[in-house]
Amino acid sequence: MKWLQDSLTGKDNLTYDAARLIAVIGAAAYIVFWSAAVFNLGHFSASDAAAYGAGLATVLLSMSAAVKLKATMEPEPERGNDRGMGERDRQMQPGK
Repeated sequence: MKWLQDSLTGKDNLTYDAARLIAVIGAAAYIVFWSAAVFNLGHFSASDAAAYGAGLATVLLSMSAAVKLKATMEPEPERGNDRGMGERDRQMQPGK
């Protein structure tokens, strides 16, 4: 479940990002609604697949744009602890 936390939090892996939460909920809702439509209609034609792909691409692109615009406002990871630091950063710290 670490990948889920990493995808929903900002740079510091501690603060949940509203844009990312809404993105995941929006993509999941889009998939659920299309699944319900296919279940009710009983078929999924090539034109339905093209419409689904174009719609999902639009949803994901708008979500990624929202996350990118918000990236400058995210808190930076703290340098006082080892959380969120790579191996190279840990080796460069004095006294470790």
